[in-house]
Amino acid sequence: MIIDIVGAGALGLLYGGKLLMAGNQVRFWTRTTAQADLLSLDGVTIMERDEEIHILPDQIQAKPISELTDTWKNLPGEWLLLMVKQTGIDDFIHEISPLQDHMLNIACFQNGMGHLEKLQAALSKSLLCSAVTTEGAKRAQSQVTRAGAGETRLGSRNIHIGASISIEEERIYTLSRLLQQAGFDCTVSNEIDKLIYRKLLINAIINPLTALWRIPNGELIINEDRKKLMRKLYDEILVIFSASEIKLDEDLWEQLISVCRSTATNTSSMLADVLAGRGTEVGSINGHIVRMAQKSGLAAPTHEILLHLIQGMQSEGVS
Repeated sequence: MIIDIVGAGALGLLYGGKLLMAGNQVRFWTRTTAQADLLSLDGVTIMERDEEIHILPDQIQAKPISELTDTWKNLPGEWLLLMVKQTGIDDFIHEISPLQDHMLNIACFQNGMGHLEKLQAALSKSLLCSAVTTEGAKRAQSQVTRAGAGETRLGSRNIHIGASISIEEERIYTLSRLLQQAGFDCTVSNEIDKLIYRKLLINAIINPLTALWRIPNGELIINEDRKKLMRKLYDEILVIFSASEIKLDEDLWEQLISVCRSTATNTSSMLADVLAGRGTEVGSINGHIVRMAQKSGLAAPTHEILLHLIQGMQSEGVS
């Protein structure tokens, strides 16, 4: 099966590399030609707890995303795993626009909210599948280190497990099986919206605070002042979710603390972006919380402050 991976960062290389080694044809699509050439020259090594996976240069198919549409028209892929961040969605839509009348199967791995609506408007004939994952990985040049095995959940708003399976649903189940065969804990969920909002809450608390304080995730919970601010952000979200009739697990605070513990040494994606001087996803995370509040006639003052603090950071990053 041909699988296209758009975004050859740590997660893209982890998923793509393991899918490749499981016998699939994988094509990596990068932002620049130089990035593609580097992959083709060096190959990739995936470090896991029990093994090292060496993917040789001649096994790598890597090209700049500008060549994706012509390649896909000549040889369509079965699935496209969209691994770019929210900040790269508009560029992806621009590059993929020649395929707007085609039927693509796209699994979206983005944090935050808003990308599905953009993608659906631009690619109305395509199947969009949400992917919520707790997988973590770090990249150092051509080496990717998997930070322990997480979970990957796939779904769309039209999935109803237990009913007769539609063609679109069967495609999502096929992707789930492929990921299982590649070594991922992957299942299809009929509560994907619940998982998306759970992840939004967790990201809206962990990401901006670690970015501001420049600390790994685990250090959020070793200081009571930090935990108090976490709780304030958490309580604001619960009020907003309740007004929007979004119901989540009652033990979500304990789940949030557990995520901080299980990812204690991780550098959040927002902190990594700030340190590298890149744009962050704060607008689609905390910004989305603020917009949800406004839509319900509420306020989210703490989230709004974080939004402006992150957006107002120096473009060259924080040292």
